[in-house]
Amino acid sequence: MVVLSFLPVLLFGQFNKDSIYSYGDLQRILELARKNNDQNTLAEVYIKLGDYEGDIYSEYEKSLEYYQRSLEYFKVKKDSDGIHKANHAIARRYIDAGFYTEASGILENLISVYKSDNQVLKLPYVYFDLGRLYKARGDVYKATEYLNKAVVLSQAHKDEIFELKIIFEKIQNFEEQNELDSALYQSFEAFKLSNLIGNRDLIAKSLYHIGHINKLGRNFERAIKYMADCEVIIPFQPYSETRKSLYRELAEVYALSGRHREGFLYLKKYTALNDSILNKSRHESLTNLAMKYGTKDIKSNIELLKIEKEFADERNKAQRRTLYILAIGLFVVLVSIYFIIKFYDQRISTARIISEQKEEINHQKIRELEDNMKMNSMRSVITGQEIERERIAKDLHDSLGGLLSTIKLQFDNVRSKKQDLADLKEFNHAHKLLDTAVDEVRTISRNLQPGSLHDLGLVYAIRDLINRFEGEGYPDVDFQYYEMPEKMDKMISLSIYRIIQELLNNSLKHAQAKEILIQINTEDNELVIQYEDDGVGFDQNNLKRKGMGLENIRSRVNYMHGSLTMDSEQGKGMSVLIRIKYQ
Repeated sequence: MVVLSFLPVLLFGQFNKDSIYSYGDLQRILELARKNNDQNTLAEVYIKLGDYEGDIYSEYEKSLEYYQRSLEYFKVKKDSDGIHKANHAIARRYIDAGFYTEASGILENLISVYKSDNQVLKLPYVYFDLGRLYKARGDVYKATEYLNKAVVLSQAHKDEIFELKIIFEKIQNFEEQNELDSALYQSFEAFKLSNLIGNRDLIAKSLYHIGHINKLGRNFERAIKYMADCEVIIPFQPYSETRKSLYRELAEVYALSGRHREGFLYLKKYTALNDSILNKSRHESLTNLAMKYGTKDIKSNIELLKIEKEFADERNKAQRRTLYILAIGLFVVLVSIYFIIKFYDQRISTARIISEQKEEINHQKIRELEDNMKMNSMRSVITGQEIERERIAKDLHDSLGGLLSTIKLQFDNVRSKKQDLADLKEFNHAHKLLDTAVDEVRTISRNLQPGSLHDLGLVYAIRDLINRFEGEGYPDVDFQYYEMPEKMDKMISLSIYRIIQELLNNSLKHAQAKEILIQINTEDNELVIQYEDDGVGFDQNNLKRKGMGLENIRSRVNYMHGSLTMDSEQGKGMSVLIRIKYQ
């Protein structure tokens, strides 16, 4: 059969670089091209032989040797496209072999050449391999940068299959960085694009990644849902690596969710399929080695020829030939009916799942828009409050405060001229009330707009706030801070100040606390605020306690995209933990 399949090449000397050939066929084409001194065919065959050695046998040194021979023939023919093609193949193999510096030099040079020759259609493939290179080096951020460039160009030229290949590479990068939100977003993008082009394999792969990311995020029910959808959509193939990975993931996620019976069933499926794939791989490896090194037994060929002769003799018998035809025809009809029914059933299931996914994506977009609207409204309210507080504080300080200070000076002037007023009880009482009014105006002005926050920073402003509550009748306040950031956004600093101010007011007015602890420190790019008091506490399920200003605190934390954890019980004080990204 091999000789017959090769006859057209021998007779007509034709070679199609886009066709698929066996290793043995390529060797025979190579010998024929050498005899005919066909340098074009020699260059293209060496490229394919290099692919075989690297991709199938993992013989990188032999693969690079073949690519180098191809490059030399392209140079002799002065075929610039062929030279670039061979160099690109060498760079890809360098990445597989771990020669990253050499591969980087070739790929960077190809970018310059393709840009200068205006061959932008070839750039995304170079950017994709640069992404693979930096990922192999461990620089995932650089890898993602080049993959993004490849995506942009592949979108411009409508190469959806290659664009999906890039997106799946980005998904793996984000999963390795544990950036699950980005990985999930890219997985939904892959689902939409694969659905658009109608490729069921890629739809199933997208659903698999969505399920896997939900598993990493410990959302096991959603992980099971998407992986089950993937199992329905994925086309049946007897030795599918994708299906094997799916069975392994389903076994693990069922076990993690406590559903051990289902997990055991999928583990059995995974084991059976894995054994089948291993046996197939062993058989293919032996077959490929035999084809490569020509070690097939001559006796086996003789036996094969005998069997073919016997089959030909039997086939000549008219009666048995008729029976075979009838049996095969019946079998084909039955199999066709089975696959037609299965095909339409899968199409219905696929359409249902795709419809559900589209609806879920639309709901997700609506929720995001609603959240954005709420955040914008909250931001406007808080900003408006602070602007109004600043205006009122300035009016109190500059207008009313100045007026009261002038009145006090007038009182002092009158008392200095008329000493007998100093002994007058009503005069002294009015003078004290005036002093109290001046202090009260200053206190209200400082509460509305703390000047120390703008002049000296957050730490000094908090200290100034705590100092107002020192003395008899006030609780002991312990303020600790570590590694505070040098620069923070004005609104973030002001919001943190307001949160601590609100918590202190709650402790003083409602909690009857004797000791208060305030701690502020940084972890990575987050500011961590811990507040504790030993007051009377409160029942968190009692909605009436929301009047204490806790909702105002929650609003400010949400405004800064932070998180708030509050713990309190009756008679056991209150503990608050706030995390805010200050950058």
